[in-house]
Formats: sequence, structure tokens, C-alpha cells
Amino acid sequence: MLDNGRFYLTAPGKGRFEAPLLAEGARKLATLVHLLRNGSLRNKGTLFWDEPETNLNPKLIRSLARALFTLGASGFQVILATHSLFLLREIAILAEESQKRKGKAPPIRFVGLSKKQDGQFVDVLDSESLDDIDPLVLLDEDLKQTDRYLREG
Repeated sequence: MLDNGRFYLTAPGKGRFEAPLLAEGARKLATLVHLLRNGSLRNKGTLFWDEPETNLNPKLIRSLARALFTLGASGFQVILATHSLFLLREIAILAEESQKRKGKAPPIRFVGLSKKQDGQFVDVLDSESLDDIDPLVLLDEDLKQTDRYLREG
């Protein structure tokens, strides 16, 4: 909430905190709530968000995915840029659950960018399914790290 030109987050039972004193991830979520409440982000509007998971407690990424999915299901166009496989999978899971439960899900497009072998151009892959984006660089790197971790363990 805004009070005398200052932005505060109010947490039930915990009090009121001035935004600059909050962790960046909490500020991001509070800003989204503020934009929705004050009408700056309107139904049928578009939200562009670059790496929304950055500096966010990993436990909150599921909540973030649900909030973004709900916005999309409510008529907002949500465009994200992310390197988080966890966030992408959460959104894919929510879409699949919605399809099973309601027989429909908001339209979702996953887009992957990768350098062509000549290094001069970029391949653009897009699909309604995360499984169709190949190579999925963040998955490849996650698997390489897992292999290294298991070798050392």
C-alpha cells in the first residue's frame, strides 16, 4: 500500500514493512499486487516480466506460478522471460491440471531461443508444450550439473 508517498507491505499478524527493507523477491510480488489493486494492470492487459523468479525464495516460486497462471486464465496476457526450469514446469503442470479438471486451460506458448551451430543466427522454437522445446538449454545445464554433483558425491 502507498502511504505518504512510501510503499509498504502489510503482513497479517506481523505488521507493516517499508518496501526498501524487504527482500527483492517480496517487493516484486508486492508490486504485482499493487498494480492489480490500483488498476494499473487491467483485465485483458499485458504483463511483461523478465525473470520473475530472480531473488525469490524457491518456496514462493510455486505461488508465483499459480498467480501468473491465474492471471492468464483471467484474461491477462502474461509474457515471461526466465531461466528457471522449475517455474516453467510449474506453469506446465498447472496447465495440465486445468485441462484435466476443467477440460480447458488458457493458451500457453513456450518459446526457446538457441544459437545455431554457425553461431551467427538464433533458432526460435515455440510450442504449446514445454516438451517440444529442444534443445532446452536450462534443462541441459541442470542435467550436466546433476551429473557432476553425483560424480563428486
